[in-house]
Amino acid sequence: MNVYDLHKANPDIFKQFSIKDILFLYYHCPQKEKIIKLHSPYNQLTFSISGRRIFHQGEHTYTVNKNSGFLLRRAAFLQEMDDAFKGWELMAFYLKDEFLKKIFNEFRPHLPLRDIPPPPNEMVIPMDVNNRIRDCYLSLIPYFNQSDSLPEEILIIKLKELLYNVFINPKNNHILSYVNNLANGYEVPIWEVMEANYMYNLKLSEYAQLANRSLSSFKREFEEFYSTTPGKWILEKRLERAKRFIRTSQKTISEIAFECGFKNVSHFSRIFKEKIKFSPTEYRDKA
Repeated sequence: MNVYDLHKANPDIFKQFSIKDILFLYYHCPQKEKIIKLHSPYNQLTFSISGRRIFHQGEHTYTVNKNSGFLLRRAAFLQEMDDAFKGWELMAFYLKDEFLKKIFNEFRPHLPLRDIPPPPNEMVIPMDVNNRIRDCYLSLIPYFNQSDSLPEEILIIKLKELLYNVFINPKNNHILSYVNNLANGYEVPIWEVMEANYMYNLKLSEYAQLANRSLSSFKREFEEFYSTTPGKWILEKRLERAKRFIRTSQKTISEIAFECGFKNVSHFSRIFKEKIKFSPTEYRDKA
C-alpha cells in the first residue's frame, strides 16, 4: 500500500496541509491490524508524540516511542502495532528530494558539515529529538486544528525552522550526512534499493519509484548490474529468505509467506514446491 497516496486521499482521517512538494500530517493512527505492509515513494520525516509503533525494514527493527522520530527514505516496510500501546499520535512530513536539497543549500553556510560520517545505508534513519526540535513540531498542532485558511509562508517557515534544528543537532549528523549526499547529486544505487526492499510485494513500477528512476531506466540499470531480470532475481531472493526462515525460525508458513513478499500462503506454497521440489512443510521437516 502506498502510504503517501493513502494519507493524501483521506484528509478526514489524516489532518493535513499540502503545499507543492510537501505534505504536512497530524493524526492519531487508525491502524486496526497487528502488522500492515506499506511503502513510501518520498522521504518521510516522522515525530512520535505519544504511543508506540514498531517498524521492520529489511533485516532491521526500530521501535518508535513517545518523543522520538525518524527519517524514512523511499522504502517499503512493515508497521507493527504494540499491544500495550495501540494508540499512536504523530506528525509527519513528506519531503521530495528537490525540496530537501533546496533547504539544505539555503542553510549550508550555517551547518556543521566538517567531519560528518558517511551517509547511512539504512532505509529508516533514527533521529534524536531534543527540546528545540520537539517545540518546533508541537507548535504546529494548533494550525491543524483551526478552520481558517492559513498562509503557506507560515507553514514553510515553521518547517524550515524544524529542519534547521534537526540538521544542527550533533546527534543527527547521520541525517545531515544523508541530506548532504542528496544535495551533492548522489543517486542511490539500484542494488541498495533492492537489497533493502525485495521482500515486499511491490510492482516493478513501485521499485522504480523507490529508486527514483523511470521504469525503463530501472529495468536497464538492474539488468546491467545483476545480469538477469528483476522478476527472476526478486523471486530467487524471496525463496532464499523463506528457506532461511523455515530452517532457523519458529514462524508459521503463513507468516513466512507474508514476510517474504508472496501474495498469499497458497501462492507461496505452490512456487516453493515448484522451485525447491518440496512443500514448505516438507522442507522444514527435512531441515
